[in-house]
Amino acid sequence: QAKTTSTYLEYIQFIHNALPELNYDDIDISTTFLNHKFSAPVIIDSMTGGTPDAIKINGRLAELAEKYGFAMGVGSQRAGLKSEELAETYSIARKNAPNAFLIANIGGAQLAKGFTVDNTKEIIKMIQANALVIHLNPLQELIQPEGEPNYKGVLEKISELVKSLDVPVIVKEVGAGISKEVAIHLE
Repeated sequence: QAKTTSTYLEYIQFIHNALPELNYDDIDISTTFLNHKFSAPVIIDSMTGGTPDAIKINGRLAELAEKYGFAMGVGSQRAGLKSEELAETYSIARKNAPNAFLIANIGGAQLAKGFTVDNTKEIIKMIQANALVIHLNPLQELIQPEGEPNYKGVLEKISELVKSLDVPVIVKEVGAGISKEVAIHLE
């Protein structure tokens, strides 16, 4: 279906302005989000963790976040609760970015499966996170062989986390977006 759906971006054309009448050094793209000032409205999104290559990837991404004042999320952290070695593939982010805004991560499917408030506090502590993201990926969970397609009770669990945690909670969808109806439920 996505192959035949348009974003309509093909109808947008930028018009070059050869005489902009501004000093580009005066442009400030910094922004404030969740009471934190960022150098630009950029978040290095959650990508990886829990695998041997993740320590290198998360370490390098964290260095970029620190250097440029970006926020950074890590991949789903459930693997990090299994061992100290796996936890290091996530905690390298705080080690390499002591001042960056870091975002812990867990999936809605894991919340439905019994991931607790205490588990969530552990993953936040693992990277000394400034926020938590809960990723929703029901389509992916349905089609991948090792998927966990149970989403029953996720909204209630999100509500419980919002009330129980000392950090902001962000909810994102990974691939298809959040509809108006889901956004209203989350609100």
